[in-house]
Amino acid sequence: MENIKQQKLSIPAAIVVAGFIIMVAILITNRGGNSIGNDTKNKTLSEQVGVSKEALTSCIKSIDQSTLTKNIQTSVESAMSGVPAEKRGTPYSVIIGKNGVKTEILGADTIDNVKKLITEVNSGTVTTKYTGNVPPVDATDHVMGDPSTATVTIVEYSDYECPYCARFQPILEQVVKESNGSVAWVYRHWPIHQNSLAKLEAAECISKLKGSDAFWKYSDLLFGLIQTQANPVTDQL
Repeated sequence: MENIKQQKLSIPAAIVVAGFIIMVAILITNRGGNSIGNDTKNKTLSEQVGVSKEALTSCIKSIDQSTLTKNIQTSVESAMSGVPAEKRGTPYSVIIGKNGVKTEILGADTIDNVKKLITEVNSGTVTTKYTGNVPPVDATDHVMGDPSTATVTIVEYSDYECPYCARFQPILEQVVKESNGSVAWVYRHWPIHQNSLAKLEAAECISKLKGSDAFWKYSDLLFGLIQTQANPVTDQL
């Protein structure tokens, strides 16, 4: 009986001790998690991809804004020359087959329809023929995948302030990743919303300072950026 009594007394004590240990572990974990979260929260977007705020600011100041905007507009006008002005908007994409066949996507589309259009282009027969003159891919473009080996290249004109572009971004990324190298994606700027120019200039600098992988990561961050009066967009870049 004495042994049984001692067991009854020791079990609650063990539970208390175990509970205390668990509580301490949770507190430590939460503090660590909050610390990591706060570190990210307190960093600018550029710092999150490994570029200091000072380096980014210096790079942005060196940009010839007039030349940049002129080159963008020239590319846009050529690519959308077959689209009436009232129907133009972001995102706008041209699907280009290595066979020379092209079609277009006006706005954000579903992944199933994007894949359907890719199949059409590869087959050589499309429901809607592209009638513009999209500039060829060159060294200044931001590319995911390899256009030299892909059977299809998607050239997208997009805006970091456009909610439809933000919705379409992960769809195109998924298409490329699931294509096993048969699809390449080219991201081009078309700034038509407030703060768009500031964001794209920052993205261009990230590409220049840190490379392609950083550009794509930074683009994802830009699409998730929310502007508030207390925290202007330029302070977050």
